[in-house]
Amino acid sequence: MDLINKIFRFSNIGTILFCILNFTLILYVFTAGFQDFTYAQWIFILYVFGIIISLSPIGEAVLVLLAGGRKIKRIDMKIRIIPLLEIVYNKAVKENPKMVKSIKLKVVYDSMPNAYAIGRRTLCVTSGLFKLSDEEIMGVLAHELGHFSNRDSEIQLIIGGSNLFISVILVFIKIISWIILGICSLFAINTRNKIAGFFMILFGAISTFCVWAWIKVCMLFIYMSMRANEYDADKFAFKIGYGNQLAKALDKISVDVPSENGFLKALNSTHPNYNERIARLQNLGTEYYAY
Repeated sequence: MDLINKIFRFSNIGTILFCILNFTLILYVFTAGFQDFTYAQWIFILYVFGIIISLSPIGEAVLVLLAGGRKIKRIDMKIRIIPLLEIVYNKAVKENPKMVKSIKLKVVYDSMPNAYAIGRRTLCVTSGLFKLSDEEIMGVLAHELGHFSNRDSEIQLIIGGSNLFISVILVFIKIISWIILGICSLFAINTRNKIAGFFMILFGAISTFCVWAWIKVCMLFIYMSMRANEYDADKFAFKIGYGNQLAKALDKISVDVPSENGFLKALNSTHPNYNERIARLQNLGTEYYAY
């Protein structure tokens, strides 16, 4: 029930719209324009199967592997990060008793200070995160535990699994569009009817554009929810007493940060502008001033 409540909170409206749009498209394709629902049950089965695989340890392990997460072997890293995580985790559990019971800690060898909440209980920290002070690291960890508390990473697993079939179909349609465009272009070059050739190229280009536009629009909804989830995780960090530490960390690092005046870049960003995040933390009551 807690997962259901987390899924249908307002900040996830973009993710929900993404699923509805994709499911509607694939249902339309496989029901001949909503005329024949013979194969509808198979679509449902594939959806459920994708979710089960994603929520299994296999799905989480695959995501960790793709992120480059590895077992922490360096003793100095363990000595430093594990006690900090335990302190923050204990406060997170007091705020949300339904927090996941244990955290798997992994390292990603990347010089950029960052951390990722992956799946149900895997937390990846980059080697670059150790450049920050202990209090700043705790602020980042509090933010990532906020994602676990809000079930954001788990929801992404569900979305990824349920839309795996749809993603494959969209890629297939995109490839077909490219092939059509290529065939139309070749036919247009060899045909004597220039008008017919022009319309063939136009048809191929339009079909390719439509697939690209559909994917782009759907991803905008996902990015909208991801940015809202970042604010929610920041708020959780503030609630458990790490708003100031997180603000300090945000002033030193940035992840996929859109420029102040880049509206299109902001729309395509998975994270809000870090100045906006710091401002919101300050409005919550964080007493942080860089200058």
